[in-house]
Amino acid sequence: MSYYQLTFQPAVTRQPRHVPILRVDPGEETAPRRAVEVLRAGGVIVFPEEDGYYVGCLASDAAAVDRVRQLTGAAPDQLVRYATSGEDGARVPVHPVVRALLREVGGPLVAATAPAGRRPAPTAQQVVFVVGDGVDLVLDAGQILALPAAA
Repeated sequence: MSYYQLTFQPAVTRQPRHVPILRVDPGEETAPRRAVEVLRAGGVIVFPEEDGYYVGCLASDAAAVDRVRQLTGAAPDQLVRYATSGEDGARVPVHPVVRALLREVGGPLVAATAPAGRRPAPTAQQVVFVVGDGVDLVLDAGQILALPAAA
């Protein structure tokens, strides 16, 4: 019992799970093996891009895409498609870690900001604060300071 005689029930009825965070070198041209394994197994990861951090998965995995949408609150038109070329309006990633992931997994990724519709968070920790333990892996390349668009 508290001072105000109120009782509280936990909002989460399950045990939170540990989410691995891998520190990656922002200039690294190879994909972390663990990230490739997680994506191929239908997982959802947090990854860096030139303008901040995104929550993403393989575009070919419908269940993982649904998880990304649930975690971020993204509508279908708010998902960003990443591919090694600009086919079908896909965004070609600038960050070397994402380019390496695309090469290794052999298919496009889809991603969203967390929360959807906002600017990407500059740190992986800010994304984890929003999505909690709903992701399977976090790739942390440090703070990303996006440059403002040229006028």
